[in-house]
Amino acid sequence: MDPSEFSEPMPCYESSPALAPADDDGMCVHCRMFLTIECPYIDHFLGEDDE
Repeated sequence: MDPSEFSEPMPCYESSPALAPADDDGMCVHCRMFLTIECPYIDHFLGEDDE
């Protein structure tokens, strides 16, 4: 998956409970799974040095 594909809300998106409803835009950075092992696309966010 190309990183530009992450500019649209992903089907796996789950809003972070700490997020204000007005800020819930569906973007990955606002997903409760962002940069966690629960994220099905974690490999696309981490580089080889981060593994």
